[in-house]
Amino acid sequence: MQHNYAKPAWVNNAKGEVRCAGFELEFAGLDLQSAAEAVAKAFEGEVIQDTQAECQVKHPEFGHFKIELDWSFAKNMARKRLEEQGANEDAVLALMTDLARQIVPLEVVCPPVPVNRLSVLDDMVTNLHAAGALGTSDSLIYAFGVHINAELPDLKPETIVPYLQAYCVSQHWLMKAHKVDTLRRLTPYIDTYPKRYVELVMAYGANTPLVQIIDDYLLHNPTRNRGMDLLPLFKQIDEARVSAAVSDERVNARPTFHYRLPNCEIENPGWSLTNSWNIWCVVEHLAADPVTLKSMCEQWMDYNKNLINLKEEPWHQELAHIHENLLSV
Repeated sequence: MQHNYAKPAWVNNAKGEVRCAGFELEFAGLDLQSAAEAVAKAFEGEVIQDTQAECQVKHPEFGHFKIELDWSFAKNMARKRLEEQGANEDAVLALMTDLARQIVPLEVVCPPVPVNRLSVLDDMVTNLHAAGALGTSDSLIYAFGVHINAELPDLKPETIVPYLQAYCVSQHWLMKAHKVDTLRRLTPYIDTYPKRYVELVMAYGANTPLVQIIDDYLLHNPTRNRGMDLLPLFKQIDEARVSAAVSDERVNARPTFHYRLPNCEIENPGWSLTNSWNIWCVVEHLAADPVTLKSMCEQWMDYNKNLINLKEEPWHQELAHIHENLLSV
């Protein structure tokens, strides 16, 4: 079954090519081989075994789908449970294998796919569900998510600023729209931007230098743990500046946003990546609508002058309306 993926307002990148988006899905319930076979079946691809902890499925057009198991998590959990029993390495390995099926996250990292062809991913999600993949609501100790790596139309500050403002003014609505799992809210992985940083972003204009935009972000968000992580993007633009402020080797340079808010609800029949993508596209469309964006930024500044706000942010209804319009197209 194919689903309707919303079309972003800016479809092409600076080269005139269709923009791409990559998805990352976290889940449990499957071992590495079963997950790889489910992905391979969707694309009639070839499984390439790399290590015990990761493998790839070769797609003839888009590249490689990577399937990874967090063995470090499994190993630490197994040793902790068995250390009091004087367990040997075989016992640890056996429990690791059992844990891998139950609670240790697997992750499928998809290659970039053109935004007008995202429906090619639907069969993969369906196959993983049928194989027994478990998402957010089935995990009591791990918060599974969907990450979206959306390529930017270009890397100019006059493009980045509207996106930043659109996300900042929307971040609390996005939490509600995605129905972000309570456990995931309690973890630091998808923290909202601090208010002081949002205030800086709201003051940006068309002529704000890119160096200032990057420096402000690094000062207030020197971490991957944000609902929209911009470290990969800014490392793509100025690797030395980002590396000097953040020494995390997991930050890879790429010309994309790293959007981390959606739950992975792959255990639910009928769930698809459209749920995550179409909500993200509210940010896409708001960034491309300077009149509405300016109005919402002004509303944000007026609302946040108050020390205490008991009512919902008034612009949230407008955001919901944008989402509804995207679903009706």
